[in-house]
Amino acid sequence: MTQTQLLTTALPTSCSGCPQFNDYQDSRSRGWCSLFNSVSFKHHPFTRDCQLNFPDEEDILRSEHEVGSLVKLIDSALDHTQWSTFIVVGKKYNPNRYRNTETFLNQTDWYYRLATTEQALLSQIWVAEDEICHYDQSHIINPQGEF
Repeated sequence: MTQTQLLTTALPTSCSGCPQFNDYQDSRSRGWCSLFNSVSFKHHPFTRDCQLNFPDEEDILRSEHEVGSLVKLIDSALDHTQWSTFIVVGKKYNPNRYRNTETFLNQTDWYYRLATTEQALLSQIWVAEDEICHYDQSHIINPQGEF
């Protein structure tokens, strides 16, 4: 079963319904627009400028690995020399990555649930997107002597 978070396809009509709007919860209905980095109000309409700068949902929801894909886990604790084979059994999108600079630099867009090929039902782990690579492409990476 895929655990992908789906985004809404309908565009908001005002700032109050926009996911880029962070409500201050004050008496003047103010909030912060992350799209334009400025103060905004709940009642402001969702304009054409908003629509043009809104993140494209197809780009956000596109992941590199799909459920059922074979991947290799990069083990950084062993100097990237041991590659274990896993199968992707689930994935989830990280909606918090683009909230601020700290999360953007330290988190990935996708997290994958991996299972071993021998015991798929018993041993499953969640890993970040940058900790795995395609099964067919692991031979082109030669990290020995690089670290």
